Amino acid sequence: MQTLSRTSLFQRVTLTLSFLAISTLALAQPKSDEPRKDKIDWNQPIAVASIASIDRVLDDVDYMFSTIDKPEYPAMIKGFLAQYRNLEGIDKTRPLGAFVFLKEGISPQPEVVGFIPIKDLDALKTTLEEVGILLNPVPDQENRYTVALPQFSLHLKMAHDYAFVQIKSEALDRDFYNPDEFTKPLAEKYDIAASLLLKNVPEPMRMMAVDLASARIDDQLQKKESETDLQFESRKATTMMIFKQFQTIAKEGSALTFGYELSRQKKQIQLHFGIEAKPGTDLTKQLEALSQKASQYSYLNAADSDVLGYTIVPLHKDIEQKMLLDVIEQSKSNVPPVFFGSEANPGPAAKIFKSAESTVKSGKLDAHIKLVQNGDEKLALIGALKLQEAASFREGLQEFFDLISQAEDTKGIKANVAEVEGVVIHQISPDDVKNNARDIFGENPVIFLGCSDTECWVAMGEPSSLELLSASISAAAKQGKQTKPGSPFLFSLKFASILPLASQKNKDPEFVESAKVAFATGGDLVTFSPKITASQFSLNLELGEGFIRLFSLAIANR
Repeated sequence: MQTLSRTSLFQRVTLTLSFLAISTLALAQPKSDEPRKDKIDWNQPIAVASIASIDRVLDDVDYMFSTIDKPEYPAMIKGFLAQYRNLEGIDKTRPLGAFVFLKEGISPQPEVVGFIPIKDLDALKTTLEEVGILLNPVPDQENRYTVALPQFSLHLKMAHDYAFVQIKSEALDRDFYNPDEFTKPLAEKYDIAASLLLKNVPEPMRMMAVDLASARIDDQLQKKESETDLQFESRKATTMMIFKQFQTIAKEGSALTFGYELSRQKKQIQLHFGIEAKPGTDLTKQLEALSQKASQYSYLNAADSDVLGYTIVPLHKDIEQKMLLDVIEQSKSNVPPVFFGSEANPGPAAKIFKSAESTVKSGKLDAHIKLVQNGDEKLALIGALKLQEAASFREGLQEFFDLISQAEDTKGIKANVAEVEGVVIHQISPDDVKNNARDIFGENPVIFLGCSDTECWVAMGEPSSLELLSASISAAAKQGKQTKPGSPFLFSLKFASILPLASQKNKDPEFVESAKVAFATGGDLVTFSPKITASQFSLNLELGEGFIRLFSLAIANR
C-alpha cells in the first residue's frame, strides 16, 4: 500500500461508507445460488451502536456547561429525570445501545434489537407504572415481557442483566450474546460509538457489495467529452485504486468503527473513524508497513502554528509523474536560454530543473506548509519541500540570484540576505501583490528562498518573517530526525486566527462574537490526522475546549 494523500483518503473513506451502506440494502436482495462456505452464527450481530452509560452522558453535560459557567442547564436535565424516579431500575453505569442482526433465511434481512442494562427489574416496573406504562410478563415464556405504550407495544427479553427490546416478538427468538463483549471495548474509548463488524458479515454478502461497486465503477469509467486523455487516465487510475482498497477492506477488514468522545481530561472533542484488519491478512501486512512510514515533517507540533499541514503525496509513474514532468517541460520554454548554459557547463536553470525532475521521478512529494503569527494580526507563510539532488537545486538557485544581483535593475531581488544552518537565504519583493494577500501577509510582503542539501525552504510575509524562517530552519536541524512513525499527513488550524478575517468580511457577526467569547481563553486548535498501527488505520479529528464552549453557548443562547 502506498503512502496516502489527504485527497485519496477522503475519497476512500467516502466510498467505503457509501458502498457499505449499499451492502446493507443488498441484504434484502435474493442471492440463493451462492453456497456459504462457513456455518453462520445468526446470533452474532453484524453491527453494534452503543452509549457508554447514562452517567457518562450526564457527566459530559455537566462538563459542557461548566465551561461557560451555566450549571442550571445540567440541573434542568437532572430535575427532569427526577420526575421519572431518576430512571430507577436501569443500570446507569453500563452501556446501552442496539445490535443489528441478519435474520436467518434465503434472503437475510437486517434486524435491529435494542438493549438496556437493568439493575432491578421490579424497580423499573415501578418507574414505568408511575408514568402510566405497564410492564407485563408474557404467560408461559420465561424472561419475556411486553411494555404497553399508548400507540403500540414493545416486546422485551431479559438476558445477561440486559433488556433486549423490539417491536416484533419473533425478533427476540434468539440466544443473545452478552452485550458487554461488544460494548466494553467501545465504552473504554468513546462516549458514543458504532461499529460495523465485517468479520460477522457472511462472505457472500461482503462480496455482493464488491460486485455492486464494480458495476457502478464500470458505468463511470467512460471518458467524458471535456476530459483530456491524461485527465481520463488519472481519474481511471484513482478510481481503480479506491476500488481495490474497498475490495481489500470488504474481504480482509474485521471492523469499521466510528467513535465520539468528550474528554474532560484532555479538554477535547474527539472523533474517530477506524478500519481494523483481520489478523494474518495482506491488509495487516500493508498496515504494518505503512505504520513505519512518516512524513519528514512529522516532527512539527500543531500547537506551534496557526495553520499547519504536512504530507507525503504518492506520484504514480503514468499519471502524476507524467503530468508534473509535462509541466516542468513546458516551464522551460519561459526561461531565457542563457540560464540553461550548455551540456558541458549547465547553467542555474538546468541545475534547478534537474533536481525538480529527479524529485518527481522519486515517486513521492514530502512537504509541509504553515502559517504563523507575524505581529499586528498578520501572518507569515513558511514551507519546505524535500528534494532529490538538492545540492544541484541549491547550486542553481545560488547562481541564479548571483546573476540577477549583478543587473542594473534587480527588480526587488536580493541575494544572500541571511545564512542559517548552512542555508543561504535570498529575497524577492513582488511589486503586484493583491489586496487579499495584503490582508493576510501585510502591506509589503516579501518572499524568502533558501536550500539545504535535502530540502528547499520558502517564506512569505513582512520582512520580519525572515526571523521566523530562520527559527524554522534551526528547529529542523535539531528536531528533523524526530519523525513520528505512522504519520503520513496532518492538518491543523487555530480557529481564532481566522476570526479577524471573518470580522473584516462581516460574515455571520453573531457567530463571530460567540466564537470570540468561546476562544478567548484558548482551546481553538483543530487537528485532523491518521493513526496507523499494524492492525488498524484510523482518521482522527480533535477539537479543543473552545469548541465545547462554542457548542454550549449555541445551546444556551437559543
